[in-house]
Amino acid sequence: MKNSQNLPSGKIIQSSHDLGQCIRDKRKQDNLTQIELAELTGVGVRFLSELENGKPTAQLQKIFQVMQGLGLIMRVGL
Repeated sequence: MKNSQNLPSGKIIQSSHDLGQCIRDKRKQDNLTQIELAELTGVGVRFLSELENGKPTAQLQKIFQVMQGLGLIMRVGL
């Protein structure tokens, strides 16, 4: 899995679209195709495509699989 160097920092995620864009940006930064990232993280290409396009989904575990594969972390501020 990718390390957490050169992460997009300070991104505010307020919607599924924001999250999808962040994941797409990091995937491209890492020079990965959707097929390569899907294989790396154990999710389907269709799921990854829908995630990157901001489709609302309840499959939170798969989202975390993709984020972990890219070295992304989610931080919740209170």
